Amino acid sequence: MTRKTAEKFAAKGVKFVGINSNSVNTHAEDSFEHRVARMKEKNFPWMYLHDKSQDVARAYGALRTPHFFVFDKDRKLIYTGRGLDNPREAAKSKVNDLDRALEEHLAGKPISVPLTNPIGCNVKWDGKDAHWMPPEARDLVAAR
Repeated sequence: MTRKTAEKFAAKGVKFVGINSNSVNTHAEDSFEHRVARMKEKNFPWMYLHDKSQDVARAYGALRTPHFFVFDKDRKLIYTGRGLDNPREAAKSKVNDLDRALEEHLAGKPISVPLTNPIGCNVKWDGKDAHWMPPEARDLVAAR
């Protein structure tokens, strides 16, 4: 999640939550404790939660970190996918899909692109190889 997007929309009443679903057994560096320390170090402007059982990731179909899910005030899913088109080099991004979805929603417009492919590392599933992805994990947009 980009800090700019979180700060911009927090001022408009949008709440942001990061959820760590990675298995510490598969990828020790992604332990909740390591991530909490990073949150404090970077002073990220969002709440941070731990999905130790990985049930939340499974329930929502999370595939990558990050994988964004935007809900309206009635908790209806209105957007899922990536934040930026180039998250590793944010300055080179041409599209901020998360920003666009939030802008459209707050303006009372339908989300023009409600589904994009998330970009990032795969979720580290407990008991699986660090690079394992579920068989149904494919190009979400093409699968639509």
